[in-house]
Amino acid sequence: MRKKMWLASMLAAFLLTAGSVQAQSVNDKINALEQELQQLKEQQIELKKEATAAAAAMPSFSYRPGNGVNIEAADKSWGLRFALESHFRYLFEEGRDQTGRTQGQMMGRRFRPGVIYCLNNCLWEMEATLDLDGWGTGNGKNNQNNATGSILQRGAVNFHAENLSPWLPTVQFGMEVQNAAGGSLARQGSGSTGAQAEYDIASRNNGFNTGRAGTGMVLNWNDKSLSGIGIPGRIGRLQLGMSNIAEGDDGTQSFTDRQDFNTYLSVMPFSQVKSKWISGLTFEFGAWFCNNDDRDSQGNGCSRYRIQDHGDGGRMTLFDTGANSIGSGLHIAMGPGVVWNIGPYTLRAMGQFIQSEDRGGTVGKKKGHNFLIGHDLFVWSPKGWLTGSSTQTGSILFGTHFERNDMSSSCSDFGAGACGAATSLLGQFHRVRVLLRELDLWYFVAPRMSVGVNMLWYDSSNMGNRVGQAGYNVGKCDKVGNLGATDCRVGKGADWVDVMLNWRYSF
Repeated sequence: MRKKMWLASMLAAFLLTAGSVQAQSVNDKINALEQELQQLKEQQIELKKEATAAAAAMPSFSYRPGNGVNIEAADKSWGLRFALESHFRYLFEEGRDQTGRTQGQMMGRRFRPGVIYCLNNCLWEMEATLDLDGWGTGNGKNNQNNATGSILQRGAVNFHAENLSPWLPTVQFGMEVQNAAGGSLARQGSGSTGAQAEYDIASRNNGFNTGRAGTGMVLNWNDKSLSGIGIPGRIGRLQLGMSNIAEGDDGTQSFTDRQDFNTYLSVMPFSQVKSKWISGLTFEFGAWFCNNDDRDSQGNGCSRYRIQDHGDGGRMTLFDTGANSIGSGLHIAMGPGVVWNIGPYTLRAMGQFIQSEDRGGTVGKKKGHNFLIGHDLFVWSPKGWLTGSSTQTGSILFGTHFERNDMSSSCSDFGAGACGAATSLLGQFHRVRVLLRELDLWYFVAPRMSVGVNMLWYDSSNMGNRVGQAGYNVGKCDKVGNLGATDCRVGKGADWVDVMLNWRYSF
């Protein structure tokens, strides 16, 4: 009996010991697996940190319609932005094709690829944009291949001193610097997304155009709040510049020590007021002070008074005092404007006043003025009536504008021959009134891409009556006798209609 009990005890002890050893072995395995798993987790965390750090060090890519593709270093030490503005037209101009009028011919109004380089969080910004359209100032020749020009649309440096202090301006200098007085909001709105075909005739032809300057420097204070002085609005832009506007080609020198200046101010005094009726009001004023120097063989940008139509394939002259016809002295062009945005509607109104001092007293007094009233309305989009924008596919934009342009010259006060030969425009008439009524319709097929039509109805009080001049070109005069004569009386007026079919895209 005792023997059996001893054997049972030994067996129980053996089994207990074996179970304990087996349990310990399983625990050891579990602990080993847990340690392995912990190591794998730590390795995974390290790999994730490394991947996160590597991703953070990679440049970022972003795109905004109309602003192009932006590539920027993670630490913002450098950046690149690529953009493209393109605009093609079919022109249907009333008149004779052999005199520069076209019917159904394609022309490139704009084709401007560009790149902007940034350094040190865009403290320094270098802008290089090419003008490749060729109709007037691109690819080394004009559309008739009878004159050459610069290939630049912009070649400038922007020093963003406002990044150092909000009181400091952006300083732009170089070739083809932009003068805001020439690119005001009221004159056209936007050539890329607005309705109006071109700027008003007077300012487009007499220096301002797009505000282009061959060389120079401008100071810009942009988007500054006025709340600090108790005004619930902001300054859109304040600009002070010294540059040769419309003078020479890009980068060329003007051999005169009489410098030209421009200034511009746009104010939105109620932009912070929560009222749709007044928050969209913008008031602007620009001025150009051109010191015309008739000793300068290059010629100043204010050396003549001229009005041309918008037939970009071959622009037609309606009034012209002739090259270097302004006496040595100060030429002043001033342009106030008002823009009112309310929902889908924009109202634009502007004027321009031009006068020239004649120190020599030999070429007579010349002056000009104009006014423009324009309307832009998004009439429909997929969101419904009276909705839409340039970035909303399917939007329909309707526009119209009216402008009156007056130019005059008193050169006849200075004796016979002062106005030129009878075949010249000043030999035929000394003042002109040109009206332009325009209707526009656009459809946005993609963000910032649109197709549309512009119809321009011109009415001129006086037209050149010789062969090759405006009256003959638009078919209002017929040739008689010798090559220079027509059946039109001197100073006869006329009206005509031009149509433009458009495709445009701002990348």
